[in-house]
Amino acid sequence: MILLGSWILPASKAVWDAFDRICFYALNATIAWGKPFATFWAITGDRLFDYAAAAIILFLFIHFILKGGETSFRRGIALGFVTAVILLVVIGLQRELISYPRLSPTHALGDGYSIQTFVPWSRAKEASPSSFPGDHATVMMIMTILWWKAFGPKLGYQLLILAVIFTLPRMAAGAHWMSDAFIGGGFVVLLMLAVVDGTPLLWHLYKFSRPWSDKTISFVLEKKNTLPAFQSLGNLQWMKARVNNFLAFIKSIL
Repeated sequence: MILLGSWILPASKAVWDAFDRICFYALNATIAWGKPFATFWAITGDRLFDYAAAAIILFLFIHFILKGGETSFRRGIALGFVTAVILLVVIGLQRELISYPRLSPTHALGDGYSIQTFVPWSRAKEASPSSFPGDHATVMMIMTILWWKAFGPKLGYQLLILAVIFTLPRMAAGAHWMSDAFIGGGFVVLLMLAVVDGTPLLWHLYKFSRPWSDKTISFVLEKKNTLPAFQSLGNLQWMKARVNNFLAFIKSIL
């Protein structure tokens, strides 16, 4: 509540507004540094890149839980289901309950650089009539916190880096303010964290999902020797090799 209050009270909101303008102009200026920078923002700001980002996070998650063997994999799949449920509920409630008509930097300021000026084919989102709060930031913060708590700082740090990479493009383009993430996403995430840490909800969700995920994994492992279609899926080593190859490919192009 203090975080949200600091953005509502006139005196402190002026500080946030100044911070937003500084961040926007600093990030937006990189578009004019040259076509490589503009192209980077054009690609990462495209809605299709959201699917690539989701794939990268999924493969990183599977790679991590596979390293501990079958026990770690079973636990990880159950926790992945819990994360998906929490994300669906939180983002759904955020969209239904939080409605604040805030113009994005492109609309509010009108003097930034447009990616399309440098990259005509760009489909990056550059403006929004209602930018608050930022869904991308909320999703990434929730996953970072939950998986940090569940799997430790090693995976947490990697997700934190990805969170920065995946949320900055729309801020550079002018579709979101920095406070859309800090205040909008941060407020929602802190409420979620209070529920997760202050109630047994997370444990009950895990207890509910674990038997179902175990049955699904056991079914695949049992069928791998009888049905050709399940043979590769049932082999955890095969899956681990494919995930490692994908992550190596991602690292080579970054």
